[in-house]
Amino acid sequence: MFDEKVRAILGARALLDENDPRIEQKWMELTDALSENEDLTLNFLKNCTKTELSFLSEVFEDVAYNLQSKKYIELLYLLDSRYPDLELKRHIQIAESYIE
Repeated sequence: MFDEKVRAILGARALLDENDPRIEQKWMELTDALSENEDLTLNFLKNCTKTELSFLSEVFEDVAYNLQSKKYIELLYLLDSRYPDLELKRHIQIAESYIE
């Protein structure tokens, strides 16, 4: 259920042009969904595709702020090493700074 919900939001986001103002709505929906349950989010991230991860990187910071989880950040770094061509490190470092 959780995975399908997140994938539906990601699919809708992927169909939007980069300049479409509705992107912000999809970011909010993704942030809300990924902030609901840390375990479900971590499991989703472990199994998401490279393309999904690329879109998810747009909300790394907001999710980090909401979850306040070191496990989340550690997993993001692991995913960065799995997909170095996505160049996620800058996004992850900013997300890490959002944890108090």
